[in-house]
Amino acid sequence: MDTMDVNANSVNDSEKYDSIEGFYATNAILVTGATGFVGKSILEKLIRVCPRIAAIFLLIRPKRGQTLEQRFKKLLDDPIYDSVKKKNPSILSKIHPVKGDVSLPDLGLSPKDRIMLVENVNVVFHLAATVRFNEPLNVAVNVNTKGTARVIELCKELKHAISVVYVSTAYSNAYLSEIEEKIYTTCLEPSAVIDICEGGNKTFIDQLKEKVLKTYPNTYTFTKNLAEQIISSNSDSLPVAIVRPSIIGASQEEPCPGWLNNVYGVTGVFLQIGKGVLKVMTAKRDVKLDVVPVDYVVDMTICAAWHVTLHRDNKPKVYNCTSNAPPITLIQLKQMYIECSRDVPMNDVLSYPYCAVVSNRLIYSVLNIFLHVLPAFIMDIFLILRGKKSITHEWIFHRCNITEMTMKVKTLKDSDIVKLDMRDMNWKKYVTNYQMGIKKFILKENSESVKSARRSSLLYWAYLVTQVFGVVALSATIALFITYF
Repeated sequence: MDTMDVNANSVNDSEKYDSIEGFYATNAILVTGATGFVGKSILEKLIRVCPRIAAIFLLIRPKRGQTLEQRFKKLLDDPIYDSVKKKNPSILSKIHPVKGDVSLPDLGLSPKDRIMLVENVNVVFHLAATVRFNEPLNVAVNVNTKGTARVIELCKELKHAISVVYVSTAYSNAYLSEIEEKIYTTCLEPSAVIDICEGGNKTFIDQLKEKVLKTYPNTYTFTKNLAEQIISSNSDSLPVAIVRPSIIGASQEEPCPGWLNNVYGVTGVFLQIGKGVLKVMTAKRDVKLDVVPVDYVVDMTICAAWHVTLHRDNKPKVYNCTSNAPPITLIQLKQMYIECSRDVPMNDVLSYPYCAVVSNRLIYSVLNIFLHVLPAFIMDIFLILRGKKSITHEWIFHRCNITEMTMKVKTLKDSDIVKLDMRDMNWKKYVTNYQMGIKKFILKENSESVKSARRSSLLYWAYLVTQVFGVVALSATIALFITYF
């Protein structure tokens, strides 16, 4: 990439702190993980509400036979950018792909590109990560932990750095029941873990993983915790924000209601229920879920980059980006979705949407057999953070920094361009839009499908027959259990 000067214009200091748009005006942004769910959303928001932004550099790695240019084109061809392109087509000239990879030494940057970033970048959003919960430990450490260390090394070289934002997870300390907005250390030093993983000794790595999984539910949450520690110990000269979102769901409003582009987490469970595949899951019925729309996460992240500059204490500021919406339990969310999936059915469903939630493992196993669903180990896909256990855990998240930031944002001239409060959340409306989003963006289906409605009607009668059969089978099992045990 050619050398460029993206900081030619200036904005007065008062404007930098009086508005979100003014803060980003004339600044150059670096985004890692821009092709991911949150990354795409952040890019769309920035080019839509911050037209005076100087430049946005996207760290993109070629993969699966696709060149950097092909991946960049595919990214910008996403329909979520159509509205922005139509209103302000010139904004696209400010977006620049940079070949790089957080899993490689020096981020895989060419010397020329690294110099260009060092000379021009002001704000960094580090989102790149592997989000697979069963990722081999050495892979997760290299991408999530060592990758973050590489990004911080680059940030410390930046000549005009204003702020750095790292998107972690609210469950980076999932072994705790109450999580404050601070960085927690572990008995395992990040450097020691990196050394073992880079050593390549499979026996040592397996032993380490076994030890880790006694405390952490998966390698993802563990390596995100290590990344936070890396930032804490290596960012004294930088104003750093660590944003910890909980379970990220489809958008509430922006770029459009129900937008999503993956089947992770809640989306995957909804998809299985809507298709008539998932019929029973084992969980505590009244457990509360902490789900946050992706646009809420984006607004928090964009504002955190501004807010952290107000507190230059050389200490990372942590933001637990969790829900303050009216509480919703698993059973309530599940029932809302089932109703939506019946009203607006998917095409080619396998059976009538229904899903029982039981806490008893014996009853679960029996229903799992008689309802002809997926094997038990697949049924627990919903257990995002609990491995093979039931959904029984709840967390208390402190939100002091989030609350403080929300209050300060309300004083800005353009506070209406972000939404940092979920207390007016209408869960029924959100779940309805979620279902529409799955059909439109994941399944590429027409929301008005006569075929789906007819098939759903036929499957309803099959569902009733199955219900009767299931009740008889369950009653027989309980009788046998009482007789012999």
